[in-house]
Amino acid sequence: MTLEQEVILHIPLASAIVWLANGLWPWIRGLRTSPEKTFVAASLLLGLWAFLDWVFLHTRDADLALLVSKVRITVFTLAWLAFLYFGRWLTHTRSWVDYLAILPVLGSIAISWTVLTSHVDVSSWYPIVRRDRALYSVFLAQTAAYIALAFGYIGWDLRRATFSSKATRYKLTAIFLALVLTMIAWLSTNAYNNLFATGGFPALSSILVIPGVLVLVFLAPVSTENLLAILRRLSVTPSRPFAAMWFHNSGQPLAQVVLPGEAAPDAATLADLTHAVEQVLAAGTATVRQLRDDGQSFLFEKGHHLTLVVLVRGNPSEGLQSELRNTVREFEERQGDRLATWESASTRAEEALDTLEGVLGSRVG
Repeated sequence: MTLEQEVILHIPLASAIVWLANGLWPWIRGLRTSPEKTFVAASLLLGLWAFLDWVFLHTRDADLALLVSKVRITVFTLAWLAFLYFGRWLTHTRSWVDYLAILPVLGSIAISWTVLTSHVDVSSWYPIVRRDRALYSVFLAQTAAYIALAFGYIGWDLRRATFSSKATRYKLTAIFLALVLTMIAWLSTNAYNNLFATGGFPALSSILVIPGVLVLVFLAPVSTENLLAILRRLSVTPSRPFAAMWFHNSGQPLAQVVLPGEAAPDAATLADLTHAVEQVLAAGTATVRQLRDDGQSFLFEKGHHLTLVVLVRGNPSEGLQSELRNTVREFEERQGDRLATWESASTRAEEALDTLEGVLGSRVG
């Protein structure tokens, strides 16, 4: 084996390192909303897929190579399901559609582990997987559809978002286009190699190193605050809250923040809101409740001592709902028993207002 061949066989390991870093870096920095979790999961799964690709290329036992290939294709399928959720949950709430989306993936995984791959030939350079062409067409169609849906959602989010810096938009667009072109190359070459049984070089995870490096270069220097702001912009401006309020669970309001240029809720709206909060408190549940009124949505997140309420135009996203859950939990953990009564909670008004400003994103952009 030549030096050039040795280098090529190790490129998947570079892809693995880059994508594992792309997943671990946001997680270490504390990103915890649902879209953020799915991005982390998708990046880690792509990194694991590339690592398994590297292991597969260095396996000389046919049975072990067959097992690795099945695990590898499973991980890749799950990665694009996670990317689909990432793009969708930036602007949509979780629904039955997300659960149905799992079924085709499970079907592809079942095919992959049973009848898709017949055997593996071990050549002098790398193992070659032999697959059923008709069944691989089914798998490839499902994978291509999910990749297209993921790119469709992410591209729509990117086009509609209003970033404070043109440079941010240009960088994200460049990363997005690089990933799109990479996956087009992956789909076309993978389809050709498997459907026509050419025995072509299988280390297709190698091409992911380029968009992976772009993502890492973008993420590494960005502060946690700015990264959160970018993700909020991706959530599409109309679905961001324009007013936020704390209510103590005794039923009394504690703090309120409204974005500049927005009108504060009028007396009638506040009366309806107070009544709705009383219903949430009476229900004794900690889940997010939603109330729609004249094109606006009121979201409620009840904690142990406080209830957070935000006003949103249009339909809230899963990312926003997840953000509210995290905000209530973290604020109550920081303040502890000082929130037990309305009188003691009112002494934390400044911290409560700062938290509401963070929810609205009025201090970051």
